[in-house]
Amino acid sequence: MIDIPAVRAQLEKSKSEEEIVKLAAEQVIRDFERFGLEVKFSGKASEAYEELFSQLQEHIESLLLNNSSRLGALLYQIDVNQKKASKMLSNMTASEELTHMILEREFIKVLTRIYFRDNPTQA
Repeated sequence: MIDIPAVRAQLEKSKSEEEIVKLAAEQVIRDFERFGLEVKFSGKASEAYEELFSQLQEHIESLLLNNSSRLGALLYQIDVNQKKASKMLSNMTASEELTHMILEREFIKVLTRIYFRDNPTQA
C-alpha cells in the first residue's frame, strides 16, 4: 500500500531540489506549449513555484472564462484528477486550486520518471 503522507513529504521536498524543479518546469512548459500557451522559466529554482504558478494561474483563469473545453483537454493531457477538477470549477478560487493541482501533478510526473530511471527493476 502507498504511504500517502510519505509521498506528500517527498513532493514537498522535491520543490527545493534544483534538478527536479528544472525538470518539472520543462514538463510544464511542454504541456502548456501543446495548447499554444506560453510559459517561461527564469531558471531560478528557489523562485520556480511562484514564477510558474502566476503564469499558469493566468492561463487557467483565461481558459475558465473563455474556453472550458480547451481547459478540460489541457487537464486531461496533464493527467489532473478530473473528478477533483470538476468539483472545483464552480468555486470562486478554481484557478488557484487547479494551478496547484497542475503543478503538483507535473512534479509527480518528474519524480515518477526519476524513480523508474533509478530503479529499473521496479517497472
